[in-house]
Amino acid sequence: MASSAVNLLDLAAASLSSVIVAADLIREMSTTDENDTGVLPSHNNVRLKADGSVVTDADFAAQSIIVQSLQYVSNDIRIVGEESEEEMAKKSMTGMEDKIQAMFHLAQKEIQMRYNSDGEGSSDLPFPLAQQRLAQNDDATNAETEASPSTSQDRALEKLKDCEVDPSRVSVFIDPLDGTKCYAEGEFDAVSILVGIVLDGMPCFGVICKPFGYAGHTTVMNTECVVFYGGTLLGAAYTAGGSTLRYSLEGKLPEDLPRAVISGSKAKGIIKEFVAHLGNKGIVQSEPLLVSGAGEKSLRMIIRSHKEGLWFYPKAGTSLWDVAASDAILRILGGKLTDKNGKNMDYSRSQAEALNRNGVVACYDATLHAECIRLFTEGSWEATE
Repeated sequence: MASSAVNLLDLAAASLSSVIVAADLIREMSTTDENDTGVLPSHNNVRLKADGSVVTDADFAAQSIIVQSLQYVSNDIRIVGEESEEEMAKKSMTGMEDKIQAMFHLAQKEIQMRYNSDGEGSSDLPFPLAQQRLAQNDDATNAETEASPSTSQDRALEKLKDCEVDPSRVSVFIDPLDGTKCYAEGEFDAVSILVGIVLDGMPCFGVICKPFGYAGHTTVMNTECVVFYGGTLLGAAYTAGGSTLRYSLEGKLPEDLPRAVISGSKAKGIIKEFVAHLGNKGIVQSEPLLVSGAGEKSLRMIIRSHKEGLWFYPKAGTSLWDVAASDAILRILGGKLTDKNGKNMDYSRSQAEALNRNGVVACYDATLHAECIRLFTEGSWEATE
């Protein structure tokens, strides 16, 4: 028997609503001990997985909420999450169905409004996920920058016309708690929730949620989280409940050049050397920003609060669920995300094969991305690693 078609707009709404519910749980489980040491209490069961990475009960609980929400729309889509189904089942969040469905209906209305708009975020009514104390356009003071002709016209992509598709064409990648090590240590700025919808091998919708807020951006309703979402499905990118995401091109002065973001623990060797090489050529600023968390790094390419423009990581260490959401959003903003050889990520890979062995190169601008890939592949950088 053939599977029923899945509505991508409803799937996007489920992705959006579920991260908001999951963010509330992540915050609830993040309470530090009475000595304020920044170490999570034992009830969150911080431990190491077989691969040596840190995991907590919050990781499994958050993924359970997201999966439950997606399956509310369709049981036939392919879902690839960071956490195993066996462990997730042990932490299944029962009793949250009413909250999940109530948030879904609000997100569904907002997604429909975005899809039916001109991409400018205009509407005669406040968006359903808007901060309740704000008027419709009050969050225009966010750190979202003004659009330039090049971003609003030349780079604009049409939204998808056919939203009813066979579920066999759809995959959803979930990182329920990116930056778990930072979370376990009480460092919440690096924490993100990532959900990416992939259609026919190409990311078409992404959600990046910051459970503990994001400077310069208004929160969702009366929660503490800030959510960014969009892709070719909608033809634009947005802040949940707020305005359209876009940025203008920099000028020609050195201080106007984009900045690279790298991990503090990786601020040496091939990564630092190649960024310095780009700096010497006047392509990026010479000094990179040190940023923790794959989700936070990719979000910096999207928000660009400090002119961030390049995430260069040419080695294994990330997985498909770390990049699917940002890949979708960067595409609609004129950016690009590939491996170190300039090849698109292969989203057909299974959870067991999800490691990005050839690294990640993400740029806010496709032209910058092409130049970085060219300089890297034409050089002898592999020998210096």
